[in-house]
This record gives sequence, C-alpha cells and structure tokens, in this order.
Amino acid sequence: MTTRDEAIRLLEDQHAEVAALLAELDTSAIERRGTIGGGEWSAKDLAAHLGAWEGFVLEVLEAFGRGERPAFEDEFLEPGATDRLNAREEQRCLDAPGDEVLARFEELHLRVVGAIGSMTDEGWAAEYPYDPDDATIGDRVGSLLGSDDGRFRHAWAHLPDLRAYVDSIRR
Repeated sequence: MTTRDEAIRLLEDQHAEVAALLAELDTSAIERRGTIGGGEWSAKDLAAHLGAWEGFVLEVLEAFGRGERPAFEDEFLEPGATDRLNAREEQRCLDAPGDEVLARFEELHLRVVGAIGSMTDEGWAAEYPYDPDDATIGDRVGSLLGSDDGRFRHAWAHLPDLRAYVDSIRR
C-alpha cells in the first residue's frame, strides 16, 4: 500500500507539472478545444477532468469519515461508469471560463492533499468495504486518482498530451 506521504508526494509532483504547463498558456490557448489527446478536449477540459476526480475523492473521504457508504460508489454499480462520469464532468464545465476551472482545479487539489495529510496512518489503512478491488481507504483513493500506470498516477497519464500541446504553442 502507498503511504500517505508517498501519495501526497506523487499527487504534488504531478500537480506541479500540470500547473506549470497550464501557466504557459494564455486564456485563448487554455480554452481552445480539440487540442488535447487528439480529441475534443481543451487544456481547460483536462484541468476540469483532473479536478473532478479529486472532487470525487473528497466525496468518498467525507462520507467514509462519517461512517457512511459514499454515494459516489453508487455510480460504479453500472458498467461504463468511468466514461459516464467523465462525460458528465466535461459537459458541466464546458461553458465555464478557463480561469474559474483553473481556480477549481487548484482548490480541489489543495483540499484533497490536505484531507490525506490530516488523516492518521490508521485511518489511511482502514478497511474500505465499498469496493471489492480496494482493501483500504488509501487503496480506494489511489485507484480513484490512478491510471493504467498505477495508483496515484492519473495526471501523469495525461501529461504527454498536455506537453505536446504546450510544445506546439512554444514553436
């Protein structure tokens, strides 16, 4: 299991890299659709996407802390949940100004890192009974903020696309 300190370091390193790349873009470049990943996404959409998953983690941590089944887990009862969640969040932020999306991206990151940092080691290792693939709350957080490359590596999965876009602007 990834420790809280390791999780925070991974999340902070990725966030810093994404934020530094986003900071190189002006408002027009941040909001320009069809620039990330060969699809319709903008850099703003990517920030909204990453922030949304940190928001989901906050929902899970808050409900779990109250001793309740996180309502968010109900989303995963049906096949295709991840795609539906991503599409819903993309639509929710589609018309939002880039500066608001970036501010939310920063705020959610600070909140999730703060929530992880304020947990005890025992709390981090507490049994998580709401998902069969995740034995502890730390595991659940890691999978929600993970990618095919592993737990707590969500942003890194998107960095090549963001780097390629920022590099195209630099030229």
